[in-house]
Amino acid sequence: MGYLRGLTHGAIAGVVLGLLYAPEPGVSMRRRVSRLLGQGEGMLAAEDSGTPVAPRRRTVGGTESRARRP
Repeated sequence: MGYLRGLTHGAIAGVVLGLLYAPEPGVSMRRRVSRLLGQGEGMLAAEDSGTPVAPRRRTVGGTESRARRP
């Protein structure tokens, strides 16, 4: 039990540090995290109801795919 607890705490700390040191601006990082949490929430809700849910696909013309130009 102690091993799993340490593994879980280490994974959480790794995710937090990864988000803090990510090379993306804060706005796009918050959008990404929000989208991923929404997908996870939808998958959990579908799991409870028993209906399969396909993950949303990224759109090609979205703001995340556009590179900033100087």
